[in-house]
Amino acid sequence: MKLVRILLFLAGIALSNTVLAAGGTILYIPIDNRPISLDYTVRIMEAAGWDVKTPPREIIAGANKSADADQLFDWLEENASESLAIVVASDALIYGGLVESRTHEIPLYILKERAQRLIDIREKSGDRLIYIFTTIMRSPKMNITPVEPAYYEEWGQKLFNLGALEDKLEAKNIKRKEVRELAELRKEIPKAVLDDMYTRRGNNIKTTELLLHGVESGDFDYLLIGRDDTAPYSQAHREARNMEILVNELPKEKIRFFSGADQLGILLLSRASNKLLQKIPLVNVVYAPGKGGTTIPSYEDDTVAVSTIQHIYAAGAVPARSVKNADLTVAVNTPYNGITEDASNATNNYAKTAEVTKFIDVVEGFVKNKQPIAIADIKYGNGADNALVTELSNRNISYELAAYSGWNTAGNSFGYALAQGLLHEMFSDNYKKELLDVRYFDDWAYQANIRMQVYKELIWPNHWPNSDLSEDEKIAAQNEITRKITEISWPLMGETANDYSFTLPWNRMFEVYVEHRDGNVKLFNTAG
Repeated sequence: MKLVRILLFLAGIALSNTVLAAGGTILYIPIDNRPISLDYTVRIMEAAGWDVKTPPREIIAGANKSADADQLFDWLEENASESLAIVVASDALIYGGLVESRTHEIPLYILKERAQRLIDIREKSGDRLIYIFTTIMRSPKMNITPVEPAYYEEWGQKLFNLGALEDKLEAKNIKRKEVRELAELRKEIPKAVLDDMYTRRGNNIKTTELLLHGVESGDFDYLLIGRDDTAPYSQAHREARNMEILVNELPKEKIRFFSGADQLGILLLSRASNKLLQKIPLVNVVYAPGKGGTTIPSYEDDTVAVSTIQHIYAAGAVPARSVKNADLTVAVNTPYNGITEDASNATNNYAKTAEVTKFIDVVEGFVKNKQPIAIADIKYGNGADNALVTELSNRNISYELAAYSGWNTAGNSFGYALAQGLLHEMFSDNYKKELLDVRYFDDWAYQANIRMQVYKELIWPNHWPNSDLSEDEKIAAQNEITRKITEISWPLMGETANDYSFTLPWNRMFEVYVEHRDGNVKLFNTAG
């Protein structure tokens, strides 16, 4: 391990155009203006002392509007030379946002022109570090709109089943009964629907292949490709298998490809920070008892062990062979049986099992030994493990962690816990507490508990929509959310909820924005 340390140190010394302390400017174009994409991500980097410059909010994709791609390009080209590094969501500049990457009506030739314009940004940046992240279109399992084309309202589930069976057929792992099911689906789903879906997905792949040329030519310093919601057998996995052939031909130090979308921005910002500070951290990973790293989480198509390694490299770090020399340990809370239920499931109660106790014992050991540890809480999808968060509080170690995350998919949670954990040494005590507060309120109080309660007690009885709430409906829901979060968090967090506001920024229940009421006040110490 000493030899590894020496080699990593020498590699760091060899880096050029770097700074020795945080405090420079990084340009960041998020995939959209959801809190997790924009506000939370920027706040984490500001806490670490970086000046993160983003485009005007009005030209970033929002709940009911696409990003203005041309204005985003103009902004990027005008500001590129004023930064140390550039982190860009290509979906924002090429399609107009993440949702728009699935629903747009943009001709392929324009998509290609925009991809090439992004590749050409190096010429206008003055040779800055350029990090790009993009996504392969997801394979939703449900009949769902409006974040998919309109026909998904009727055909979403069957389109997923079709993709899964096509994937199995190509992988030569399909049963005779499934061959008949596949033939029936091909006949049942309207040709116009299939033509549109395959054209959209084909254009997405062709555009992504152009971005691969940006890696090959050296115009991008790093390209991170995320597989948005997927499954071991699905259309997204089918496309990814073919894409991986191309990806594997490119140098691993310049590209990674794994499940997830919403964590990609913070991972690359963390990578930029490490590169500019000449750091190559060593990261250790430990798992909860049971299936651990062999778990294949919901919405993903790789094991947790494979995904964690890919995330670590993407963040500009290296997996540690032992805890002894690690700069950070990420403790991954996996389900004992390897099955990730939704956080709203009745199994997500507050019972302290033997597995939870063993996992917390390990975490507490790191805390007592003053070894930095972050928790990626992926036992459930779309929310935290109630028993885990409660026991962290009971042992008074909730705020001794380098980071905590447990909000959406496993990759989302691990990516955030990792990136925030790698930056934690640069946070002031006040800012570290605020960042942890936000995750406990969002991932535990809201996602795992309050969201479903408000659905059952307010949204559904009044026949309100899950999305596109009216202003009056949104205000009523926010008031109820605030009341319930204040109530549920009291035993664990005291009066802390009074310091925060809780709003629905996209007029829907899926995400809440947790903002400190003194949000405009800088609570961190500038590193240096």
